Amino acid sequence: MTEFFHAYDLRGRYPEQISEEEARRVGKAYGTFAGDESILVARDGRTHAEKITEAFVEGIKSTGSDVTGIGMVPSPVLYFAVDQMEYSHGAVVTASHNPQEYTGFKFCLERGLAMSRENGMAEIERIYEEKDFEVGLGEFEELDIRKEYIEALTGLFEVDLEVAVNYGNGVTAALCPELLEEIGCEVKGLNEEIDGEFPNHLPDPTDEKAQKALKREMVDEDLGIIFDGDGDRAGFIFEGEYISEDEVLALFSQRMLEEARGKVVHDLRASKLVKEKIRESGGEPIESRVGHTFISEIIHSDDEVVFAGELSGHYYFPVLGFPWDDGLLAACLMCDIVDSGEIQRLKAFKDYPVSPELRIDCPEQRKEKVIQGVKDHFSEHEMTTKDGVKIEFKEGWALVRPSNTEEKMSVRCEASTEADLEEILGEVESTVRSLC
Repeated sequence: MTEFFHAYDLRGRYPEQISEEEARRVGKAYGTFAGDESILVARDGRTHAEKITEAFVEGIKSTGSDVTGIGMVPSPVLYFAVDQMEYSHGAVVTASHNPQEYTGFKFCLERGLAMSRENGMAEIERIYEEKDFEVGLGEFEELDIRKEYIEALTGLFEVDLEVAVNYGNGVTAALCPELLEEIGCEVKGLNEEIDGEFPNHLPDPTDEKAQKALKREMVDEDLGIIFDGDGDRAGFIFEGEYISEDEVLALFSQRMLEEARGKVVHDLRASKLVKEKIRESGGEPIESRVGHTFISEIIHSDDEVVFAGELSGHYYFPVLGFPWDDGLLAACLMCDIVDSGEIQRLKAFKDYPVSPELRIDCPEQRKEKVIQGVKDHFSEHEMTTKDGVKIEFKEGWALVRPSNTEEKMSVRCEASTEADLEEILGEVESTVRSLC
């Protein structure tokens, strides 16, 4: 397996792992995979993104596939363009929230369906490795779809707020100020210059430096918003505190279930709070494996899904016609929830003690044995094995899963009380460490 092909995307250090040469070859593999279909391409604001994109496009064109470039825009704009223009293939050159030395690619299919290994990535990797490329002469054209994207979102929301936004020097700064102003926000921007070296902090809503930087800038704004590097994730600060992803999932679920009753998809790590609020609002909670490709596939295969979200800050809005992860739409929705006063629901949310996601060193070749050992150790408990193993205790649960990108095991626990959490986490953590 080529080292920069991962479960959900391609990602590696520039230029050691992915240089223009590798990008051109990825383009050839992708163009061969797409066949006669035209391909939409976008990029983020990293210092090497333009060079990588140019090489990638050259590779695609050399297979005979045509390319439409939509420039430097957030990833959700690419997904929107694929959907609106009825393309079957789209790619964005981005490494999302990773440090500045990284680059990568995200691929999607029709209607913004995320490409997984099963629905394309493995085949592209095979073509890449075997160099089994088609040969042709494709054409290139440029298109600006930012106006259409902004109009689509502004048609959904109208607010009267003051907001502070930490763009993290990422690509959302290319159009989000205009978007937020159009829906009725007075915007204070922070780290608004697109700078691929990310001189202030990582472009990641969960990064403490990003949160602290925004808190320092906030005076009396109604809401704080933090974006990741490519705009498919967002985080929020309200009344001086970061709103946990579990709480955002619960708030968004309640609002989307007011639009239509149906299913809400969340990953296995979500708190009991999320399930409770989904059921209270007349919805059906559906658990998914961790990872945006798995959630995306559930959304696109089931018309009853109205909303989906992950603890990483990816939020999907099929009931609004956006069945992909869109941090900018999430920001607009949170503005609306604050403006309407629904944000006060947070005060009634039950606070279940939850552990941080522990990352325990574990050699790749031992991961399966660790999972089997955990299942054997806790065999008297009810458990599910969608993604690693999730163990149900009388007063809580624990999830043990292998990392898709590192030689580590992930452990997360939740319980009814701090004492219960300490007991569950202590037993599970010691078991995993002994098996690794």
